[in-house]
Amino acid sequence: MKSTPARKSNICLAYRKRLAKVFAASALAASAWGSSIAGASASTASETSSAACTNEADFQAGTVVEYESRDNLSPATSRGKTETLGREAFAGANPVASAHTSFLNNAPFFVTTTFAEIKDGRLVRYGDRHGAGASLVTTTYLPPASTPIDLQPGQTVTVSYKNKAVSAGATVEFDVVEKLTYNGRETIKTALGTFDTCKFTNEISTGSDSANQPKNVVVVQNWFPADGPYRGQSIRSVTPPAHGVAQRITEVVKMQYGTR
Repeated sequence: MKSTPARKSNICLAYRKRLAKVFAASALAASAWGSSIAGASASTASETSSAACTNEADFQAGTVVEYESRDNLSPATSRGKTETLGREAFAGANPVASAHTSFLNNAPFFVTTTFAEIKDGRLVRYGDRHGAGASLVTTTYLPPASTPIDLQPGQTVTVSYKNKAVSAGATVEFDVVEKLTYNGRETIKTALGTFDTCKFTNEISTGSDSANQPKNVVVVQNWFPADGPYRGQSIRSVTPPAHGVAQRITEVVKMQYGTR
């Protein structure tokens, strides 16, 4: 990264933390991996492919998903909501906007709007927007991050792009490399029930555009039901231990779909 004033450095650090939170919290980057696919493609996929772990409703305006989760490192219950807003102009395209809200004591404290769409059998992510007013940060993926929906067990795809984060005070660019592996089907039991799921492992490497600074690597595993009322949503995520931080296992304990 080029030498910059302190304010830009602070934005850089905050952006890295926010990027890691977005990736880890929701199913592969708004998670959105496996969240939607055309019905025809899903019906023709094999029984072991990742295409079944999808839900077309997640890209339809008016869909609201509310959930509560717990992890092994905290006694607190986390609450979140994702609402599909519909298509919106962003980064020269017209993707689907989805608002992701985290709550603390029933008050929203982290709100991010992501922009993505399904196109030609691929999930295409354009970026996100966080904050408002002077604290607004708009992030664009250059080029848009594009990944195939239908993967076979053991298949790995690698996606490279640059995150360009623009705020009122500075513009910060990060290189991102995602190495996504579809591990295959796995039956798991959670507080929501027992499910046949698709298991994914995503290794996300982020860093500045300077080779002199170390990369920040986050690894997260996610499980998505292949059928039932929670199809396409991450119901369990695991972040392995790293840099002195213990392994974090997060499970959804309550989830509900609805429409506006």
